[in-house]
Amino acid sequence: STQSTWGHLLSVYFFSTEMLFWILISLVSADNSVREIVDHHSLLPPFISEWWQGGIPHWDFGGSSVVTDKYIRISPDKQSRVGWLWNEQPSHLEAWELVLEFRIHSHRNPGADGLALWYTDKVYKYDTSNTEYTSKHNLWGNRVGFKGVGVIFDTYDNDGQRDNPVVTVVRGTGDDNQNWDIENDLKTQAAARCVYEFRNSAKNEPVRARVVYSAGTLQIFIAEGSQEHRETYCGSVSNIDLPTGYYFGITASTGHLADNHDIYSLKVSAAPEFIKKEDAVFYHDQTTTANPPVLNV
Repeated sequence: STQSTWGHLLSVYFFSTEMLFWILISLVSADNSVREIVDHHSLLPPFISEWWQGGIPHWDFGGSSVVTDKYIRISPDKQSRVGWLWNEQPSHLEAWELVLEFRIHSHRNPGADGLALWYTDKVYKYDTSNTEYTSKHNLWGNRVGFKGVGVIFDTYDNDGQRDNPVVTVVRGTGDDNQNWDIENDLKTQAAARCVYEFRNSAKNEPVRARVVYSAGTLQIFIAEGSQEHRETYCGSVSNIDLPTGYYFGITASTGHLADNHDIYSLKVSAAPEFIKKEDAVFYHDQTTTANPPVLNV
């Protein structure tokens, strides 16, 4: 009968749906199980109690950065500040996942300028007391001539198009004469771009950005606080070669307008086989890993 046919079809449908659900769960679980956090590339609270010889293990910070036990404030809600936080150990991971938890906030509206996550060939430590320091040499706290990739969480709408806050991925070639089109929010220079309201998230709800690099492709996902299971796909960059031996870093800057730029955690993870390869390099030449190339500007 028609009723029994529909009943059979519904049974098949619900059985198939349930099977698909458990298959997806198993795939997610399997994916998570093959990654391990790499301690010397990661930042986990409490920060102050984990200090070693006057600093955070494997990391250096400066400029306007201030460390508290629960978060690291890269730049405060004050005008014309630049802060930085750089990993002192180069990454020799051939594929990796990075999860950054942060808040950009203030009582002002609008705020500025934003926060940037970097993977570059050199560590750039801005010295704001340098008389040659000018805004045109400042790319969210990094040098304009960086070589590598940056994921910028841009809070200020320079071109007035009402499409900020925005996440923008940029690639740098190491050219100190590079002219970045800040006035148009890097639209024509963005390798990937997505608009997302990451500014002024709830106090206990830091924004979670997830960056995945594998086989020449960089992917970016973003979510707010407890909504990480509903993350937004932000974009991807294909045919991008990110060499090993580069450094992870975070910078932030303010201008005439300002926000607090706070980091709550940074977790770099990778498959065990990639970690094993990196360990072989790390322990083979600790002199190189302990003394990263630094350009003070």
